[in-house]
Amino acid sequence: MRYNLFAILSITCLLASCSADGDKDMFDVDRTGYTLFEADFEAVDMDGDNFEGVWDKDLAIGVFGSEAGENVKYTLKNAYDGKTSGEFYGPVVKGEQIMAYYPYSEGYALYDGGMSYTLSSTQVYVSENTLLEHFCANAGCAFAFNNSDNELKFGYAAGLLSIKFGFNNPINITAIELVSENNNIAGVAKLNPDMSVAFGAGAVKAVGVNFGQGILSKNDDGFAQYPVVLAAGQYESLKLIVKAEGYDDIICVLDPFEIERISVGDYKLTEVVVSVGGLGGFEIEGGLDFE
Repeated sequence: MRYNLFAILSITCLLASCSADGDKDMFDVDRTGYTLFEADFEAVDMDGDNFEGVWDKDLAIGVFGSEAGENVKYTLKNAYDGKTSGEFYGPVVKGEQIMAYYPYSEGYALYDGGMSYTLSSTQVYVSENTLLEHFCANAGCAFAFNNSDNELKFGYAAGLLSIKFGFNNPINITAIELVSENNNIAGVAKLNPDMSVAFGAGAVKAVGVNFGQGILSKNDDGFAQYPVVLAAGQYESLKLIVKAEGYDDIICVLDPFEIERISVGDYKLTEVVVSVGGLGGFEIEGGLDFE
């Protein structure tokens, strides 16, 4: 999914376009000034999962102008319902920086003057879901920042970590947890214009994923994958705790790694391959494999 959005702020030109069609309002708005955004979906592929999205009439975009900080709703024009390309319209927003997100939420508010972002410390993996679906369920909103060119390119504040286990004998993994010794890695944060995340004082140092009835550590296709959504950035001194059915917790410290930010239309995995010769501990095979 890739969105190229262009804000058209010339009211004179827009009114001329409307009057050229027999005075019919082409944009279905009853105000004298508004902003028009254009947005397109692109087909995406994550780990073999192909997806092509279409706009829905119930999906809206939220926009903030730095001068007022008001959460403004932009609505999809009816003609684009069910299509890969779309146009959104709403009241003009002002400010040196325009901040946008989707999907729109009436209760969304800025955090310390900037875009707010929340990463849940407890994620649930549904066995029927693909890696892409797990990411979309836990990554939150997609965001875009604009300074002066009126072009907004959306991306997520998070990326996807895929941990692969290889035991001598397959065991049932029911949950994993990543714990940071030094930094908060989940909870409420402020999203900066460079898309970096700054977690607040009320955030936490751990992210866990519950796998329900469990996932076997090895299958016919090779290593099983255990996905974790994390905020993009550098990670070090992270402790991995693996909860396995019938065994005590298995713990290891991961080598430093980087989670790549996922842009709309650009889905990349960060992989950690972990091999266990016995339940007494982990051996890292080949370090970290970034794709």
